[in-house]
Amino acid sequence: MEKDELIPQLFKSEYRKIISVLCKLFGIVHIEMLEDITNDTFLLASETWGLKGIPENPTAWLYFVAKNKTKDYFKRHKTFIKKVVTDFKYHHEHSEENDVDLSIENITDSQLQMIFAICNPAIPSEAQIGLALRILCGFGIDEIAEAFLTNKETINKRLFRAKEKLRSENVKIELPNIDELHNRLEPVLSTLYLLLMKVIIRAHKIQMYERSYA
Repeated sequence: MEKDELIPQLFKSEYRKIISVLCKLFGIVHIEMLEDITNDTFLLASETWGLKGIPENPTAWLYFVAKNKTKDYFKRHKTFIKKVVTDFKYHHEHSEENDVDLSIENITDSQLQMIFAICNPAIPSEAQIGLALRILCGFGIDEIAEAFLTNKETINKRLFRAKEKLRSENVKIELPNIDELHNRLEPVLSTLYLLLMKVIIRAHKIQMYERSYA
């Protein structure tokens, strides 16, 4: 597969997974920075793979580069040891270069824990769903605004405040206890419903397009 086809495909399939794994590893308090690093990683892939060729395992390359970029960021800001290691229990066994757990189980668990962390009662339900759609479901700001019958400016402000709240509350990437789990199910299910509707609509558009050229 050519680079120009592979990178967009990986962005769709891996972007949310990389952010979930990084947030679990380094903490959701750094979510905006981790989003930026993940975007930078895909940009670097586009530049590097065009010059040096596609690596043997492009998915692993993305995870390892994103992780190392994050570690470098913390080292540059002198917070890696004082904050990240202490607050998020980044143990010594994670010090190796290839320490990202790429197992399906870990990636799936990270996404599940991430959506329950985002759907936190500390932020309004619409912001919970909007942030989950943006980070974990690949919705654009326009699509989220359309889903909530509002404008992009309102959505951007809503998501910004939600991220700030998750940061100030120091929300952990973990499954809540059974009582909290029930309180968070509604926004989680609403998010999944909207994602399902997006998939159905997209499939319908593809089907109509194919029929028009049949």
